[in-house]
Amino acid sequence: MNTVETVKSSVIKLYELYEKKWIVKALIQSITVKDLPIGAAGDTILSSYVTNLKAERLRTFFDQLDNGDIELTEELIANDDYLHAYFATVNYVLQNRSKLKIKAFADILKSLYRDDINIDEFEDYGQIFDELTEREFIILSVKYEFEKHAATVQDNLNPLQRTSSYWEDFKSEVKAKLNVEGEDLNAMLLRLQRTGCYKKHQGYWDESHEEVGDTTAILQTIINVIKYKEPEPGV
Repeated sequence: MNTVETVKSSVIKLYELYEKKWIVKALIQSITVKDLPIGAAGDTILSSYVTNLKAERLRTFFDQLDNGDIELTEELIANDDYLHAYFATVNYVLQNRSKLKIKAFADILKSLYRDDINIDEFEDYGQIFDELTEREFIILSVKYEFEKHAATVQDNLNPLQRTSSYWEDFKSEVKAKLNVEGEDLNAMLLRLQRTGCYKKHQGYWDESHEEVGDTTAILQTIINVIKYKEPEPGV
């Protein structure tokens, strides 16, 4: 079987998984790669670069989109903003290898469908989340859990003092989960400040030479939108 036939077979299988889900099938059929449909049945012709891997990414995405959190309707997918968001999300999905991120993109899209966020917020959160690597997102999620815990027990400290009280534990947690430490972690935290998801504490007389800071409201909103929960520190 040549490359085109192999890819064609993979996408047909994806399409057939949703035999009784006509809305999902319609969404699959609407995807195009270089103007070639990849969701139609047996007579579809695909570009050779559309690999089995991309078909698997789409399957992960559609499984999450169709997991029962929201009912997909004809009226819903006929909305111009929703269609724009759908195609933008598919582009993100096809370029990502992380299942965590692919499922999260589906959740961001569903938040728009539920009207939890508007189309402008969808574009902001989608683009920001796309810029984050999976490791960066996990680092931020670990940090956010430390922040929530510290907020309940350290109410008399300034932000730098509060963060410093668990900073070494945070670094140990990141090392244990991702094997990232020292200057590598500092460099990643520095980069994350450009995404708007992390901000270093500045203006304190005892300011650290490390990138000691906190996550931002943008990151916290994204976590809430995708309903991601990192295990509590130390778990």
